[in-house]
This record gives sequence, structure tokens and C-alpha cells, in this order.
Amino acid sequence: MDRLHGILVFLRVAETRNFSETARSLGVSTSAVSATVQRLEQKLGVRLLNRTTRRVLPTPEGLEFYQRCKPIMAELEQAEIGITHSGTLPSGRLRVGMPSGLGRSWIIPRLPEFVSAYPSVSLEIALGDLFTASSREGFDALIHVGELQSSRMIARKLASVNYVVCAAPDYLRDKGRPQKPADLEDHTCISYRRPRNGQIRQWRFKRARSVQSTAPSSSLILNSGEALIAAATAGLGLVQVAEYYARPEIEAGRLVEVMKSHAVHAYDISIVFQQRKRIAPRLRVFVDFVVDVFNQPPWRKPSAVK
Repeated sequence: MDRLHGILVFLRVAETRNFSETARSLGVSTSAVSATVQRLEQKLGVRLLNRTTRRVLPTPEGLEFYQRCKPIMAELEQAEIGITHSGTLPSGRLRVGMPSGLGRSWIIPRLPEFVSAYPSVSLEIALGDLFTASSREGFDALIHVGELQSSRMIARKLASVNYVVCAAPDYLRDKGRPQKPADLEDHTCISYRRPRNGQIRQWRFKRARSVQSTAPSSSLILNSGEALIAAATAGLGLVQVAEYYARPEIEAGRLVEVMKSHAVHAYDISIVFQQRKRIAPRLRVFVDFVVDVFNQPPWRKPSAVK
């Protein structure tokens, strides 16, 4: 139990980057927080935090320990809350933000299950591909794609996503099928500009045991995954997109996947929400619902697209 308490204190320090702030939030002295972390470091035999007069930062080992322990502690807290609220009927309004393509294709079609199970919960779903820090404040939860920054938010990983390269059948009949990254020089490639930072995303491929990045020349640049799919189905060229965008069109025969042996991991999908001592039952059951939706990524099921 002492080690569990030490881990809880360490997680709070890693998030606040401040012993005094952690002490105030826990209602103990700064020296008590420092001593608790030191005891944990001694038991583990590794330094978790670098301490200076101005700030406290996790060491590489501390960051790894934080990333491993955070979801475990979140699960323990949810287990406790689940037992405490087992007799409470979820109700009230829940506002959730999610990426447009992901929500429209894979989450919203499953919502009848949630609505049927929890008729007293009112849902507001906001679709968008860029939620700013200020706009996130109005949501109970967000479906997030990409890397997660260390924060006080609770995050649960839902699925891993790969990139796929695809084009319309007519385009491939005219231009041929690329077999390897070097073949892209002879093809028309459609590029993607990231809305978050304005940068052109490089294409990534598996090469032996490493990942190769390349920036194919392009006369067409778009800023959404759905726009890339629309351009590809129109026969404008090759695209590299997250697989959940492309799978419906591939299954329908409007796109053809190429270079499968070079497919590489793109990013993870997670659901994030504010860390609270007691999470509302309506949010708890929605988190369980989306975890079930992505338990086996739906775009990889043989019957994913009718």
C-alpha cells in the first residue's frame, strides 16, 4: 500500500512539475511529498525526477514509469467508481467531440446501441478535425487521434491505425501499380497539409526493420482525410491516408490498396476526459461503449463494410 501511495504522489508531481503545488492539492507538507517520492525511487533503484530550484522534470526513466502507471491507476479509479455507482442510473447531457471521418463512419453508426441501453443520457456529438485548447473546455470527452501530451487528462487507448496507399482502379490501369516507395516518382501523389501546424505530412513506409519517410512531389494539396479520399476516388492520383478513411471505399471497389507490404503504423486513437475524483456515470458508460466499439478495430473486420 505504501508503494501504491508513492506512485500516486509521483504521478501528481510529474503532472504539476512542482512539489509545493502537489503538496497543497494533497493537503500535506512539501517535505512529505519529497520524502514519499524519494522512498519510491529507493525501492525502484532509479531516479524518477530531476530536481532544480526552479522546477521538477521527469527523467527518461520517470517519463516511462509515468506512461506505464497512468492508465493503470486510471483503471483502478474507474473500478472503484464503478462499484460505488453500480446502482446509479446514468442520466443527463454528455457532450463529446470527435474527428469527422472517424465519427461519421465508425462511431455514429453504433450509437443506437448506446441510446437503447441508456435512454436517460442526452448526447451532443461535435464533429471536427481540429479542436483548440479553448474549445476543448466545453466537452465532457474527446476522441483524440495522434500523440498525447502529458497532462491532467485521463486517456484510454482505443486502437492503433495504419497508413494505407490507394488510388482509383482507372488511375492504376492508366499509370500502373507502384510496388515500392521509389516508384512514386512515376506517379501523381496527392499531399496532405496538417491543419494543426500547416506542415505537409511526409509519406511513411516500412523498410526492413526501419521506417522510411519521403515527400513525393505533388500538384494537389488538401487538408483533410475525407478530401484526400474524394480526390483519389475521382482518379486524381495516389493518396496515403489512415486506414479507417479508406476502408469503406476499398471494400466498395472505388479504391484499390497498393504497396501493402510497406504499410506502417500511423497513430493511436484515444478517448480523453478530465481527471476527477468521481466521474459521472453517463461519462463512465460512454467510455465503456467506445472501448467496446474499438475492441477490435471495426475497419479490420471482414464484415466492416456492407
